[in-house]
Amino acid sequence: MRIRVFLLALVGVLMICLPLFAVEEKPFSLGIFSFQDDSSLLQVVEDAGTAYANQFIVPSEAYKNYLSERQRKEMELPKLQGISSAYASKSENALEKAREVQLQMTDSIADRLPVSYKQIPYTKGYAKLLSSYPDARSWYASREKLDALVLINTTKLSSNDRIRLYWYEIFSDTTTLIFDRVLVNKTPLEIQEEIGRALLARTAGPKYGLLIFDNYTSSIGIDINSEPLVLKDGQELLLFGDYTISLGGELYVPAQIEISLLPNTIIHVPSTLKRAELGDIRLSSTLGKVQWFVDGAFRDTSVDLSISSSMVPLVIVAQKEGFASKTLQVHKPVQEISVSLHPEWMTSSALLQEEQRDFYKSLRNTMLVFGLYVASITLSQTFEEANPLWQPLQVATSGFALVSTLHTIMNLASYAALASSGVR
Repeated sequence: MRIRVFLLALVGVLMICLPLFAVEEKPFSLGIFSFQDDSSLLQVVEDAGTAYANQFIVPSEAYKNYLSERQRKEMELPKLQGISSAYASKSENALEKAREVQLQMTDSIADRLPVSYKQIPYTKGYAKLLSSYPDARSWYASREKLDALVLINTTKLSSNDRIRLYWYEIFSDTTTLIFDRVLVNKTPLEIQEEIGRALLARTAGPKYGLLIFDNYTSSIGIDINSEPLVLKDGQELLLFGDYTISLGGELYVPAQIEISLLPNTIIHVPSTLKRAELGDIRLSSTLGKVQWFVDGAFRDTSVDLSISSSMVPLVIVAQKEGFASKTLQVHKPVQEISVSLHPEWMTSSALLQEEQRDFYKSLRNTMLVFGLYVASITLSQTFEEANPLWQPLQVATSGFALVSTLHTIMNLASYAALASSGVR
């Protein structure tokens, strides 16, 4: 009974949680194949695409419907294979389970899809097939589960290499020459951005251009036409047009750049800003002269030290003989920082343990003496009032109890002070 309840509860939890796990967005898959046995060009094309053409702008609703239907068929295939295997096994239970498999589809195809690049190793038979029979490209791309192909053809023109790139897309079932360049005193690596621009024209379409923010850091904020921009990988794909780019940060002098972004172009935007002059940071020691270290380098031995705010962020270390060093991390400009050091003995965990032992020892002695004092009172009641034995005993034990109590209080205060100083 308990097992049944547990299973029902587990199924209920899974049903509730299923909507929380969305189907991962399927990227636009692009294969790179060379008609010649030259793997170096495959890598150059992949690097160019990854750097400059890593987003696919879905051009139309018809294209979205095609991608959605293609994804549905791909997800349905394992279920159909399971049903086929169940029929072959002639098992009703297996068939019932195979039919119960639920497919979880995405609600809709996004306007932008990430692009994944795949290098396809050279095979002589496929190279001849794809170069000689264009009709075979649709079959081959479907076989490799790709949305498009970049076909590389390298030939000799005099003593120079001529590189041509062809773009084949399943949706339109067309092949287009997108790049044709003769390398004169250049290597393929030197024309990587040009290849990236040719790929960008196909993945982004005719209305978009790419902004690349060189030397970008997260400490710099960027606005485009007064709207904040959240960068991914230091670049942004935008519709062509005129833009005002504002760059700034808490520690920097703001800058503004006017650009005109044309379709299928790549513009590099310098995002290195000058440091702002914000005055000096004054460091002061509460223990007289100390040794100051800034970012690991010795600066001075003095009571005070001034540092330019333009050095922020930085790490400051203060040292003094007989005292534990102190490290400060300064992330924002401030006017003044007061530094206090603790004696080295306060940082010893062994001392803390010794103080703890002394406290417990005195507490034990106090309890013992108080026990003797109580015992003396009890014994006094068993003797006559004029008997001189109980009075000295009671006076002695009460005195010892008072002294022991004061000693315990002193040890407790010492232990508490050391513990509160942060020593562990």
